[in-house]
Amino acid sequence: MIKPENERRASARDRARVAAELLEEARFLTDTGETAIPTPLVSANGNGNGNGKSNGHQPNGNGKRNGHPGSRSSQSDADRILAQLDGAVAAQPESVQLLVDRAKQLGAMGRYSAARADLEHALLLDPANLAVRTALGIVLLRKGLWGDAVPHLREVVAEESWSPTAWFYLGEALNHIDDLDGALAAFMRAAELDPRHAKALHAQGMVLDRLHRPEEAALLYRRSREAAAR
Repeated sequence: MIKPENERRASARDRARVAAELLEEARFLTDTGETAIPTPLVSANGNGNGNGKSNGHQPNGNGKRNGHPGSRSSQSDADRILAQLDGAVAAQPESVQLLVDRAKQLGAMGRYSAARADLEHALLLDPANLAVRTALGIVLLRKGLWGDAVPHLREVVAEESWSPTAWFYLGEALNHIDDLDGALAAFMRAAELDPRHAKALHAQGMVLDRLHRPEEAALLYRRSREAAAR
């Protein structure tokens, strides 16, 4: 059955919102270097684990998560959450949302190959799902599979063109496969959208250095330091 136009639009908005949340979470982990266990994404019925309760460590008011990554208690929490998600996926193997939830949990535990498998399965089930494509691009970046990440990240920026984080990740992938012009353009776009994006400014400097444009690179490094100090 074909869905009404307004329902399709609402669904697209929901997917874009989840994709934006994934990108912001990825930026949080990248900026802090933490591998804290994220609460699984809220599923379509409004519950993360089927009982309306959330799992994992929550932000503590200052933007950071409680608990100490790598500690015995956090590892126990991770295993418990993963076991719950394993059971949920076993019961609903065609649930895209549950596959994304489990992939996020696996990624937070550093199990990127398993996370990739879940996300690729989810993408087969729902090829237009931007949240799945976003998560897959991030996982491929974490695995160092830069070339594999590029087409997914291009799809993301095509839909999330307003997101400096999406452009930054695309720039990182392009830089690693030596598409220097493409990387520079992506980092410049990220900095245009967020002039205080210190990492995007610094990355521009690195690409300019690689392009043998040291004076321009020095200017970008200085701008990056200024942005980071604000």
